[in-house]
Amino acid sequence: MQIPQSVIDEVNQRADLVEVIGKHLKLKRSGQNYFACCPFHNEKSPSFSISPVKQMYHCFGCGESGNAVSFVMKYQGLDFVSAIQSLAEQYGVTIPEDERQEKISREEQQKRKEHKLNIYETLEKACLYYRQQLSQSSVALHYLREKRGLSPEIINKFSLGYTPAGFNNLQQAFPDYPTNKLLLDAGLVVVNDNNKRYDRFRERVIFPIRNIKGEIIGFGGRIIAKGEPKYLNSPETELFNKSHELYGLYEAKKEIRDLNQVFVVEGYMDVIALNQYGINNVVATMGTAATEEHIKTMFRFCDNICYSFDGDNAGKKAAWRALERSIGLVTDIKSVNFLFLPEEHDPDSYIRENGTDAFKNLANNHSTGLITFLLNQLLEEVNIATDEGKARLISLVKPYTEQIKAIALQVILKKQLATMVDLDPSVVESILNNRSRFAFYNKSLKNISNAYQNNLKRQPLNLNLLENIIQALFNQPLLAREFPLPEIHVLETKDLDLSELFILIAYLEAHCDSFDDIVITDLKMMTNFSHVNLLSIYQKVKMERENFTNTFTFSKEDYCKKLHELVYEKKRPRMPKLN
Repeated sequence: MQIPQSVIDEVNQRADLVEVIGKHLKLKRSGQNYFACCPFHNEKSPSFSISPVKQMYHCFGCGESGNAVSFVMKYQGLDFVSAIQSLAEQYGVTIPEDERQEKISREEQQKRKEHKLNIYETLEKACLYYRQQLSQSSVALHYLREKRGLSPEIINKFSLGYTPAGFNNLQQAFPDYPTNKLLLDAGLVVVNDNNKRYDRFRERVIFPIRNIKGEIIGFGGRIIAKGEPKYLNSPETELFNKSHELYGLYEAKKEIRDLNQVFVVEGYMDVIALNQYGINNVVATMGTAATEEHIKTMFRFCDNICYSFDGDNAGKKAAWRALERSIGLVTDIKSVNFLFLPEEHDPDSYIRENGTDAFKNLANNHSTGLITFLLNQLLEEVNIATDEGKARLISLVKPYTEQIKAIALQVILKKQLATMVDLDPSVVESILNNRSRFAFYNKSLKNISNAYQNNLKRQPLNLNLLENIIQALFNQPLLAREFPLPEIHVLETKDLDLSELFILIAYLEAHCDSFDDIVITDLKMMTNFSHVNLLSIYQKVKMERENFTNTFTFSKEDYCKKLHELVYEKKRPRMPKLN
């Protein structure tokens, strides 16, 4: 959904930062500003400053800063659109859902908004009814307290309820039950082929499902007598989409943020049982595989996701699906782990039998990283003792390496894979990149050969600049992966022939991750095609490596910028010189 800039501007104008933050934090005025303990890191003395004049906040402890929108995003774990929608609702700003809705009258938009509010109220009323029924049911209370070991505090924390046997129990809470359309829209009743209504949930313990703001958007139900299905969820509604929602996130978000970690389990009772034993940073996916939306939401609250599924084959399959959804979203600071319980256990049964310390020990010392889990699972599909099995393993891994955006994680995966198949890491990387070790050079060699002939008609090379760029690539070979080749072509038109870089980049990109990977014989071969003595530069860099490393701090972005300056602004880059 795209929100018009005019709406964003209006939200920023209307939203009062002090009011927005004051709903969540205790503020104390000091001079023109307000102060509070920062919600984004643990501190005892308030260093979180809110300026009502600038409508900005800043934490002098952790450096977090922003406006009302960024605070709502960070504090509530919302994306930008959701944060704008939340603030727009609070401050009476209308957001058109698309261009067509811009033409809808304000009256119609108001009707839609009121309809949503009415569904929320209907769900709240149903929740109250279910809770009342639980207090009156000795069977349900016995199940929760005695069989499941839940305290009254945990039952209240999650607003657990109960609905007895019978088809029209909700009529006690909704006298207009036969005609109440909101009951249908909220997913609380079902209409059969004879156009007769009946309650969706019957003879079940009820688990209210809340959105990130704490509003009830649906229910889950677990049968406590014999019958199927064991668990039943609300259907997809205007408010509830289980591929976007996580059970327990509203209750857990503060703990998740404080601990910088979230446990992901499969069911309602897993969440509640872990809470009963003091593990509060836990959510559930409600019977569906973790989706990209789930993962993005969790990463907005913390850097570490730990999936903890049942120890049986079904649990491993769920973990594999989670890996497939997660692998493209992890970064070098956003990680995913997998906690596999003994085969006979789920998180609920394990913690009740073994206790909190045992669960924490298992999580801290025996969880499996994403790369290890990936390789171990794929390893089960091949005979690694054979050459064919090794080749097959590389082939199976390849699609996953292409999905990983985290550079360090890619390097780790390739090196672990190389160890498994007993090949040099550079060879494995070449295979994964669809390159033989020297095949990638062919095009570059042809370019260089042509450039050499053409250069005879050009002005002399700017060897000082060229040597410095090559030296930078020697010092940081991984820069070659994303070196700005288009800029090299442009530079050549400026009578500066940098075609030597093609072969160097080809070499480094194919199989060099560090200075120590550079092979002397390869440099001698490449020098035959180059205007610059690459071997000589390499030897100079090697001799002065420590001093050079201490003084050279340019990143890839710096070099792109320098090259752009040279091409478009005709400025000479300031790069470290060789003696």
